[in-house]
Amino acid sequence: MRIAWFTSFLFPYVAELCSVNLSPQANCTSCLPNPIATTYPNNITGTINATTSVILVPLSYARSLLPSRFANSILTNAYTRFNISPTLYPLVVESVIDHDIRFNNSPVLSDFSSFRTTFPFINLLGDGYSTFRYTGFIYLPPSNPIAINGSQGYGYTVLPGYFDPPDAPYKYTRNGRARSFTVFEQTSNSTPSTSHYGLASSRLAGSTLFRTTSSQPPIPLSFYRNITNQIAFGNNSKVCDRMISFWNTSITTGAYEPQAVVGDVLLSPPLVPERK
Repeated sequence: MRIAWFTSFLFPYVAELCSVNLSPQANCTSCLPNPIATTYPNNITGTINATTSVILVPLSYARSLLPSRFANSILTNAYTRFNISPTLYPLVVESVIDHDIRFNNSPVLSDFSSFRTTFPFINLLGDGYSTFRYTGFIYLPPSNPIAINGSQGYGYTVLPGYFDPPDAPYKYTRNGRARSFTVFEQTSNSTPSTSHYGLASSRLAGSTLFRTTSSQPPIPLSFYRNITNQIAFGNNSKVCDRMISFWNTSITTGAYEPQAVVGDVLLSPPLVPERK
């Protein structure tokens, strides 16, 4: 898919976690430390280094990707104020690394990457105005059972993801002009010619390739603040993830302000249906 715009950003968050890792590892050397761990010691906090891609697709196509019970729950009037046509829908793709996750100012969970499609502006309550974001599938590293269990608790279908790079939000291409992020999924069919990361067999699950741009993005930054603070839910719509994202800290301003980028996103099933 060719996309219009997406934004790369780093921000701290407050979330909930039901268990801890006794030997957490902070592997992302390019990520900044958690700036709010001492401010909210009784909450799980951390930083997210992410690229959030916005793909403007026909509204009818977006509805076909959603479970039937949510297909008619998109609040178009909630996103048209962000310069998006009511006939289109902002499908969101997120490539993320969670870093420096703490509780009582002590590390509790190793850094981990994830890759997902997200559907914002879902009126889950049916009240005509509140907005939630739905995630059906998420790729996570099999080596992080706490992240897997937590995601499954929210109703996400977790798929085994192997990331390139494994411990960073992206890597530069050989000419240094673009940045890429790729996730592979292990498959059961053993085909050495498709091997990645020592897996018996794997397939490309998704990838992004982007470059910075000085052009004014057509979708304002306020849109990204909005969607990253919508309550998230999965296939178990009675359990939600209330993660609060902060955009006014030392790692979201000045030299660390979000960057506007443009590029390409590739998605494979089950994130999108297989072409026939």
